[in-house]
Amino acid sequence: MLSLHRRDTPVFDFLNECNKSNLPKKILDCGAGGGSPPLAIFFVEGYETHGIEILDSQIERAEAFALKNNMDFNIIKGDMKELPYEDESFSFVFSHHTIFHMSKKEVGKAIQEMERVLILGGLIFTNFPSYDCVGYGEGKEMEKGEFLQKEFGEDVLHSYYEDREADMYFENFDFISIRKWILLKNEGWVDNLGMIEYIAKKKL
Repeated sequence: MLSLHRRDTPVFDFLNECNKSNLPKKILDCGAGGGSPPLAIFFVEGYETHGIEILDSQIERAEAFALKNNMDFNIIKGDMKELPYEDESFSFVFSHHTIFHMSKKEVGKAIQEMERVLILGGLIFTNFPSYDCVGYGEGKEMEKGEFLQKEFGEDVLHSYYEDREADMYFENFDFISIRKWILLKNEGWVDNLGMIEYIAKKKL
């Protein structure tokens, strides 16, 4: 049984949508590092997994998890705004709790890249903190909804969104689901307050 962070629960919903399709089981995680990599969920389901991560420290944590669990995620160092993959290389692409650590303009560029490497009919999953999210309004506001906030002792940009504001990124997609977590609580643990999650299908 995998020991993953409970905030990764929504990724299982994306897995269920991926499993419904007849597309090749090849997936890319944009922002794939960390000590509890969501790619593990897909690896155990027989997917060919790939990941891109900009921080060496996060890659090392993911690789340690992979080694401990006898997995191989194929994570490389790079920037999701400039994906080093050919057009239409993946059936499924996602970015979980990562893509909003940049400006909204940069988020748009990253999603364009995710769209580029996704095959027609392929699925995308990503999420964004809303104005109802814990942390909104903290730190220095750089642009509307964009705040420079402390994270692990460093200044990190966080972009927050009004409800349905992120729809603008998905012009070439059909929405499968748009869900907003108002509260997710389990045994005293609270996370995902105000997170907006998108699952969408690239138009044929």
